[in-house]
Amino acid sequence: MSDTPSSPVTETVEQRIIRCVAQVLAKNPAEVPLQSRLFEDLGADSLDLVELMYVLEDEFTIKLDKQDLSLSAQLGLPESEVHQNEVLTPKALELLRQRYPQAGALLDEGVTRARLAPLLTVEALAIGIGNKVAGKDVAKEVSHAR
Repeated sequence: MSDTPSSPVTETVEQRIIRCVAQVLAKNPAEVPLQSRLFEDLGADSLDLVELMYVLEDEFTIKLDKQDLSLSAQLGLPESEVHQNEVLTPKALELLRQRYPQAGALLDEGVTRARLAPLLTVEALAIGIGNKVAGKDVAKEVSHAR
């Protein structure tokens, strides 16, 4: 049996994420562009995100926490530098403004993490999962080196 382009072995992280999102939302993968916002464009709800977490864990053989699907997880900052009492820090806001220039007033001073859900895109999810998978591979290499 040979690997085909749709085989999980040859798919990119982005393609695998798209396939998982499409599965959870009962869509064709062609209906799930990377730029799609999970909630506003694809119609996901919080229960869909819970299901998506389990599907992604199975797909990538990783363990996810709810923070792993959040935008704040995509910033590459320690949690203490992302928010204080749920309000985003100036540093986090600046990084988000650079990444999402179209967000406009959504990223005004005083915004809370809960207000970021509209910005969660398939691409942001792919970046976060890609980082998590890369971290898992690095951790595996470190443990094998001991």
